[in-house]
Amino acid sequence: MSGERAAAGAADSFVFASASEANARWLARALAAAGRVETVGLEAPLVAQRIAANIAQQMPSLLLVDFSHGHAAGASAVAAAAHASFAGLQVIAVGTLAEPESALAALRAGVRDFIDVAGDAGEALRIVRQVLDNRIEPVSRHGRLTALVGARAGVGVTTLAVHLGALLARGGAAHNRHTALLDLGLPAGDGALMLNAQEGFGFVDAVRNLRRFDQTFVHTALARHASGLALTTLPADLGALREVSYQAAVALLARLRAFFDQQIVDLGGFSNAEFVAQIAQSADRVWLVCDQNVASIVAAARQLDALRDGGVETANIRLVLNQHEAGLDPAPAQIAGRLELELAAVLPARRLALCQAANRAELLIDTAPRDPYVRALEALAAQLDGEHAAARVHKGPKPLDALKRFFPPSSKRS
Repeated sequence: MSGERAAAGAADSFVFASASEANARWLARALAAAGRVETVGLEAPLVAQRIAANIAQQMPSLLLVDFSHGHAAGASAVAAAAHASFAGLQVIAVGTLAEPESALAALRAGVRDFIDVAGDAGEALRIVRQVLDNRIEPVSRHGRLTALVGARAGVGVTTLAVHLGALLARGGAAHNRHTALLDLGLPAGDGALMLNAQEGFGFVDAVRNLRRFDQTFVHTALARHASGLALTTLPADLGALREVSYQAAVALLARLRAFFDQQIVDLGGFSNAEFVAQIAQSADRVWLVCDQNVASIVAAARQLDALRDGGVETANIRLVLNQHEAGLDPAPAQIAGRLELELAAVLPARRLALCQAANRAELLIDTAPRDPYVRALEALAAQLDGEHAAARVHKGPKPLDALKRFFPPSSKRS
C-alpha cells in the first residue's frame, strides 16, 4: 500500500448494500483501519439514492454488495445498476465461501473481488486496500500444459487424468505449486464425478469470462477437490460448445498458465479432431493413451495421423500404454516401435482396484497408495515436476499470444 493511501485511508468511505446486520457489523470492524462503512438496504433504488446523495461531497470509495443468505438475485441487481449508473465506482462482493452459489452469482454479475465474512478480517482489509490502490497482480507462474489424448473411448484417459492431477496437486501444496484439470473428455463430466468435486465454473463459462481471470477469480470460480486440484468441465449440454471458438479455448489455457504450475487436459473420447489438434498444439507435451488391444493400437495410429495433420509436432507426442498385462503380446516396446513414439509410461491393469475405489467415491491414490498403478503414476508426476523445474530455470515466460509452443525432443529427457 502506498504511503499516500495509508495517510488518507481514514477519509475513504464505503457503501455496503446488505440485508444482514451481523455482516454489516463485521465489515465495519474489519475495515475500520481503511475507512467508514455506511450500510444501506439491498435494493437498487436505495443504493442509487445513497450514492447520489454522497456524490455532492465525494464519490464513495467502494460499493460492497452482500450476496449471502439467499440474496444473490437482489445483490446481482444492485451490482448491475451500480455498473450502469456509476461507471467509476468499484464494486466488491461480500458473502461466504460456505455458500458457493453466492461467489458464483457475484462472478456472473461481473464482480471479481470477494470478501468472505466467515474468513479473516485481515484478508478483507487487504482486499479492500488492494482495490483502492488499483493494484494489478503480477503474473508469477508460467505453467506447463499436458494434453491427454485417447486412442479411442474406454482406454482409461479420464482415470489417468484425475489421479495424476490429484497427485500433482497434493505433492505441490507444500511448495506453493498449483494444478488444474480441464475435464474435456467424453462422456462429459466423468472426471468431476470421480473427484466428487463441488460445483464451479464450467469450461464454457470460463471461456466467456476470460478477461476477468485473476487470483481472486481463479480461487472462487473453479471447483476444487480435497487434494487442492482445481477443476473445470464440459457442460451437460454439449450444444453450448458451439459458442466457443478454438482460439478462445486455447486463449483460456494460455491464461491459466499464469495461475497453475501444471494443467492436465483430458481429451479422452473427444470426437472433434480439429478441436483436439488445436488444444494439443498449445500443449507442452501430448500423451497418446492406448492399451494392448489391436483395435486400440490401430486407433492410436489413426489418432496420431490426425494430430500430425492438425499441425502437432511428433517430437511432442509420447505414448502412455495403459491397462498393461505382463503376459500379453504385443509388448509395450513393440507398440511404441510400431507407432514410432517414445514410451512415456506403462501403467499396469488394475481395473478391479480402480473400480472399487471409484464405487466408494474415492481415488486409488487414497485407498491404496502403494498400489502398482499409483507407483507408476508417481513416476509420471515426477517427470512433469522435473520438466517444470527445468523450464523455469532455462526458459523465460511465454507471452499469452504465443499459442504454438516449443518443446525439446522427449528423447533428450530422462
